[in-house]
Amino acid sequence: MNLIFINGTMGAGKTTISRALQKHMPPCVFADGDNFWDMNPFTVNGRSKEMVLSNIAASLAGFIESGLFENILFCWVMHEESIVKDLLSRIPAHKCRFFLFTLTCDEQALKARLSADIAAGRRSEGVTERSRERAAHYGGMLSYKIDTSRLSPEGAAERIADTVRGKTALLPYIKTETLTQDCRRIREKVFVEEQGFEREFDGQDEHCFHLCFYKDGKPAACCRFFQTETAGVYALGRIAVLREYRSQGLGRYVLQAAEECARQSGAAALTLSAQVRARGFYEKCGFSAEGEVFPEEGVPHIRMTKKI
Repeated sequence: MNLIFINGTMGAGKTTISRALQKHMPPCVFADGDNFWDMNPFTVNGRSKEMVLSNIAASLAGFIESGLFENILFCWVMHEESIVKDLLSRIPAHKCRFFLFTLTCDEQALKARLSADIAAGRRSEGVTERSRERAAHYGGMLSYKIDTSRLSPEGAAERIADTVRGKTALLPYIKTETLTQDCRRIREKVFVEEQGFEREFDGQDEHCFHLCFYKDGKPAACCRFFQTETAGVYALGRIAVLREYRSQGLGRYVLQAAEECARQSGAAALTLSAQVRARGFYEKCGFSAEGEVFPEEGVPHIRMTKKI
C-alpha cells in the first residue's frame, strides 16, 4: 500500500495532476486538503486548523484501515514540513510506503496559471503574491520535486506513477543556501579522496544553492549552482555521485534537477567546467563545448554551455 502526499504552492497543479494520477494507479482513492476547508465564512484560527487536521487524518486513516486501496493519494499546500509530520503522526502510516512529491514551477508559468484562475473567478486577487511567498518554503523539504512548468498534467502524473513503481531514477532532494554536512561528505569522498583535488571547497560555496539527493534515506549525490556576472547565465558545478550509486542514471537526473532549479531562479543559459573525460556525458545532456582545454589542479577541463 502506498501513501502519496503531493504538495506545492497554489497554481503548481496539485489537484489536476492528482486527478490524472488517480487514473494511472487503481485501486486508488484521492483526497484534496482544500475540501476540508470548504466553509463559509472561511475562518482560520487554532480551532479550525485543529478541526481540519483531525478530519484529514481521520479520512486517511480510514482509507488505510479499509484495505480497499493500493494507493492513497492526498494533495494540499503543506508548505511547512511540520504539517506533513503532524498528519503522519495521526495515522497508521507505518502500514504504507510513504512518498512526498513537491510540484514546482517557474514564475512565468505560475503567474499565467493564477491569472487565468483569477479571471475565471476561481481565485481571488492577491493569490499570486501569496503563492510566490509560499513557493520559497519547499526547497528545504526532503521530497521528490517535479517541475510542472513544461509538463502536461498527464506527463507529471506518469512521472509520479513511474517513481512510485521504481521505474525512474528520480530521487528526493533538498535545496539549501548553505553547504550541508551531507553535501560536504559526498564531495570529500568523490573529489578529494577518489580524485585527489586539494582545493575542493572555496568561497563560492557561501553564495550558491546546494542540492543534496538521497536514496533509501542516505546521501547519494550533490551539486551546486549560482548566478554568474552575466545576466541570465547560471553556473553549475561540483556534480558528484557516490561510487555505490553510479551507473544508475543518477548523474543525468542530478543535472536535470539542477537545470530546473536554475531556470526557476531566472536562468536562460547554463555554464559549467567539465572534466574532459566527462565531456561526452554532458554533450548527451545538451551541453556544447566552448574554447580550449584548460587545467584545474592538473586535470584537463573544458567550458561547456547550454541554453534552456
